[in-house]
Amino acid sequence: MDRDSNRAAVTRAGRSKGRHRAASEADRPSSQAFMASGPDGHPPANTGESAMNANKLSPSAQSATSMTRIIAMVGIAIFFFLAISTYQLVKSIESRESLKNVEKLYFPVLIKADSSVAIMDKVSDEYVKAVMTAAGEKGVAAHALGVEAVHNLEEMAKLFPGNSKDLDQIRAQFQSYNDEAAKLDDDYLNHRTVLRDWLPRIQELNANLAKTRDALKSFRARCYEEFSRTLDKTRSAMQSNLYLSLALGMMNLCFMGVLVYFIRNNLRMMALVADQNMNLEKRVAERTEQLAQKTNDIQTMLQNMPQGVLTIVAGSHIHPEYSAYLETIFETTSIAERGLMDLVFSNTNLGADTLSTVEVSVASVLGEDEMNYEFNSHLLVTEFNIRMEDGRTKSLELSWSPIVNEAGVVEKLMVCVRDVTELKRLASEASTQKRELEMIGEILSVSQEKFQDFMQTSMAFVDENRTLTEAASGPTAELITQLFRNMHTVKGNARTYGLGNLTNTVHEAEQTYDDLRKGQATEWEPKMLLEQLDQVRGLLDEYAKINDTKLGRKGPGRRGNVEKFLMVDKSQVAQTLQAMQGVDMDNVDAMRAALVETQKLLRRIGTERLQDVLAGVTESLPSLARELGKEPPVVAIHDNGVLVRTQISGLLKNLFTHLLRNAVDHGIEAPAARAAAGKPGVGRIELDVEIAGDDLRFVLRDDGQGMALDRIRQIAADRGLVEASTILSDEETAQLVFLPGFSTAEVVTEVSGRGVGMDAVKGFLEREGGRIDVRFLGASTGSGHRLFEFVIALPATFAVSN
Repeated sequence: MDRDSNRAAVTRAGRSKGRHRAASEADRPSSQAFMASGPDGHPPANTGESAMNANKLSPSAQSATSMTRIIAMVGIAIFFFLAISTYQLVKSIESRESLKNVEKLYFPVLIKADSSVAIMDKVSDEYVKAVMTAAGEKGVAAHALGVEAVHNLEEMAKLFPGNSKDLDQIRAQFQSYNDEAAKLDDDYLNHRTVLRDWLPRIQELNANLAKTRDALKSFRARCYEEFSRTLDKTRSAMQSNLYLSLALGMMNLCFMGVLVYFIRNNLRMMALVADQNMNLEKRVAERTEQLAQKTNDIQTMLQNMPQGVLTIVAGSHIHPEYSAYLETIFETTSIAERGLMDLVFSNTNLGADTLSTVEVSVASVLGEDEMNYEFNSHLLVTEFNIRMEDGRTKSLELSWSPIVNEAGVVEKLMVCVRDVTELKRLASEASTQKRELEMIGEILSVSQEKFQDFMQTSMAFVDENRTLTEAASGPTAELITQLFRNMHTVKGNARTYGLGNLTNTVHEAEQTYDDLRKGQATEWEPKMLLEQLDQVRGLLDEYAKINDTKLGRKGPGRRGNVEKFLMVDKSQVAQTLQAMQGVDMDNVDAMRAALVETQKLLRRIGTERLQDVLAGVTESLPSLARELGKEPPVVAIHDNGVLVRTQISGLLKNLFTHLLRNAVDHGIEAPAARAAAGKPGVGRIELDVEIAGDDLRFVLRDDGQGMALDRIRQIAADRGLVEASTILSDEETAQLVFLPGFSTAEVVTEVSGRGVGMDAVKGFLEREGGRIDVRFLGASTGSGHRLFEFVIALPATFAVSN
């Protein structure tokens, strides 16, 4: 059972206890009346009499019981205070004994410490005398004194084991001194050492002895301070115990006074209780009447509440007492004594295994300990659909609660049944409306003309994929690449315009093509591919329907197909016509000027500024940059007065969707990298447009890190596109990015890494008689990256000069 299921089971069990286990004498009879009432809804006749006999007690018996309790309380209180007082006395005696032990411990240690210091001083003097007098017996005596000092230190370590480490160190130092001094004295007296050799050694020994003596004195001082602190602490503890004992004594006296006062009041209460017991029979009769009324109220509630309530008894049968609304839910009056599985769970959408689990779980709970319900409650079904006799389907919800007796045994299970058919229908409609509102919000965020262009382009790509799929006898690399490229373009455009519902659906179809392209899926399943296209086309039709019918935005808006719509402001046409009418027909220069203006107007028909064409693409770049953890770049478009034909606006949007997004993803660095390179935090992308001869030329560059030539060469070698030993120039390397499926992205995301961008760009251009080249800026630096710009050429007939 998982954690949430356990928590739910315990919560339900707890609520059940609160409702069904008698929490008070007042509630118990009403519950019994609900579950054990007779056919007329009233409790058995002897209910009140039994209650009265059970609760009658004579005043004398109650007084005796109360007095016994008072005496027991007084005795417990006296014993409690005596125990605490005794404990404090024992602690005082222990403190006194602790003080004696402290004296026994510290005094010998301090005495031996002082003795050892004195002996050390005397040992030093005796060794000096032995040398000065040349008396060997003096040296022996000095050594014996040193042994005595070592013995003292050993005894101190035994008396004071907590500081034995320090004492052992001091003892080892002094013993080393004593042995070395004795040896040095013997060497000197027996002329084995000359004076000039003896003096440095004796100076070193004296220095070591001084350190040992200081260490022992420091140890003695610490012992004395510790001794003083222990004495103070023991004295404070004794005082605290004494004061506490006095306080407890006072509290004992106060408590005895309170008890006397309590006994006096209790005697008064006993008299009052005796008086109340005289009226017990009358009160029980009144209570019986109240219980009968409560039972009638429960019966009325069961008959009128708009919810199905039933109880399950032993044998998994339904108790005759149930709410009338249950008949409305199951559309039958045959409910009492029927089996649970027959009434509730027949003709449902539940499997045989689930039904069997419910049946066994109910049987294992009834008549067993309440713990069994907590263990099995998660197996009881709470939601399912049931099929009625006329074929209708209802959705039902169940909530289960155990009815537990005083012994903790589950006597019955209460089940509340709710018909949630209408609720689920409304929830489904609300979900549909929510999705429709989301789509409306997505559409409204795109201008009318941009949305129409997107729909025309996307439907054309989807129809092309359908035609290619139906005509293909099997998969080829070129076919799969074309299918993938079209769907990738639709997804990119949908993502650019923020059409999230469409983006997710198109992504699934694109992923299928990607798996085929990479060999992860080997079977060609045209039926499945066509079904995915149907889903995409259906969603496109849904977007179009909402846009046309609900939003009333049918038509091209400000722009449209160049063959059907005049793409120029009417006010501008009116102004031009007015200017023509006011021209002096006899003035050649005026006529020439008017013709020039008219020709400009005529040339502008069916054209638009590149900034307007790419507005949707450039507006999507800030959000893309933030997704990549970069600052939104500055995009500067220099059109040089060139207007492009509307019929290539779709092509340009598809081209620069890839190129501009690639510039943000691969070209512009993250802020930290740009700062390290000494660049501004905000990147810059520039697009220049010009008409050069027969070409409409676009030049795109950015101030990013440049093309990763070394990485391109490495990927080409790893994929077998070139031999590892082949040396490629920078220009030859740059051409590799236009190969199908080539990508330098390390991670595949919705933005990059699928190897379709530059391949798609080149394919789109070649369809319209265009081309794309890479032009490097400056000489190679040998850093693995090189700044460059894309040079895109289309026929000059696709543009005019303003």
